[in-house]
Amino acid sequence: MVIDLGTERYEPPAAPARAPRELRLGRWRVTGAVLAGILALSVGGAARSPGPPLREVHAAPLGPADTYTLADGLLLTTSVIDPTDQAKRRIECHDLTRRRQLWSIDLTLDDNHLGPRIGGGLLLVYEKAAEGAPPHTTALDLRTGQRRWSVPYRSLLLPDGPIALVLDNVFRPASRLRPGQVEGAGEVYHGSDGHAYGEPPIELVVRGLDLDTGRLRWALPRLDSVRLVETSEGQPPVLLTSSPDGAVEVRDLLSGRANHRLDWPGGELARAQRIGETVVAVAQSGSGQVVTTYSADLRQRRWSRELTGTRDFVERCGPLLCQARDTGTSALDPATGETRWELPGPLRLLSLGPWLVEMDQRTALRRVFETRTGRTVADLGGWRLTDNSAWPDEIPLRTDQPPLVFQPNVASEQTWYGMIDSAGPSVRRLGLLPYPTEECVAAQRFMACRVPGAQLRVWRYDPPRLL
Repeated sequence: MVIDLGTERYEPPAAPARAPRELRLGRWRVTGAVLAGILALSVGGAARSPGPPLREVHAAPLGPADTYTLADGLLLTTSVIDPTDQAKRRIECHDLTRRRQLWSIDLTLDDNHLGPRIGGGLLLVYEKAAEGAPPHTTALDLRTGQRRWSVPYRSLLLPDGPIALVLDNVFRPASRLRPGQVEGAGEVYHGSDGHAYGEPPIELVVRGLDLDTGRLRWALPRLDSVRLVETSEGQPPVLLTSSPDGAVEVRDLLSGRANHRLDWPGGELARAQRIGETVVAVAQSGSGQVVTTYSADLRQRRWSRELTGTRDFVERCGPLLCQARDTGTSALDPATGETRWELPGPLRLLSLGPWLVEMDQRTALRRVFETRTGRTVADLGGWRLTDNSAWPDEIPLRTDQPPLVFQPNVASEQTWYGMIDSAGPSVRRLGLLPYPTEECVAAQRFMACRVPGAQLRVWRYDPPRLL
């Protein structure tokens, strides 16, 4: 599997045997772009001054089921307040700059969706409702904790926009499973109404909510799937929706109206993302996939290619489109489909300026490749990338500072931390922490880590100027 960047989610919710159709956002694009900022900070001469040590600004107990994340200089934590009921949680918000707690609220959260989502100055949480009723999505003001609105379904946020999307799968009523039937029922599908079903959904209803008020702005019934795609810099993303008749339409995000029908090769819409001035869409067709590319405005079809291998996968890797197979990884020009280079084995790649960094299935870094040629230029083995969201979230937290990398040493009970320098490319060591950390998140000028002794530690850091 080849991607731009994956973030290891710290406290994932209990997932269904087969996830329902849902909006897949290009999470890895954002973090890759953030890491590219490291290059801008690190270009220059040889004289370098040592970076300042991290300054601890917060420490608190952290249970094994507790979660945490950073956003806009805030630390948000959830903790279990009733050991007999893991859904009963206390959410706290701390201002790390002023080093004080802003608010606290106790909620009963939906078992399958304990992870709050952040966006538009709001914290969205999934509250458990009465028995038999669907869970509610409740919006809390991020700065005050006050309730803004609540709706009887789950919503998925969209980045940089005033709309929240609700994806509501509709099932045949007779396929609903009673609680005693779920175990041993084979393939189980979970609906947004909180119930389990023994058959796949028969349609998808997509709703657009006003993020500020929670009011319904538009609804699109009888769909098969929906995907979000950016078409140009600084413009709102658009929706690609597929219907049972096989048509794929390009829709306006704010109104839900169809702009035009896509020149679609057929098959179920699986993924779509922008790479430069090209939009790449993937269709599931039989046992294989079809990759088709379009102009950035989605009006001109450029080229199409069928992937016949059952494990073939394509994803953005920097300015290129990478195709992973059991036998190797190929980098394609997204505008023409021309193969630029090939490497052995299926690789998972992170874009970092002119480089591609190989990662494992977590956040451990491996080799560095030159993007244009695929040539190996460095080994970053032993270093890990700090995640930028410890909670499950379709929207990665945006940060205006480069995240850190760290290298835990369990034997010495210490952890090196540093930043990637493009001159090598290599890791520039910045300091040493007196803990063998394994789970760290970084956003803006703060880093939070779970450390031994059931503790959460948060540090402030100022990225050094690399001269």
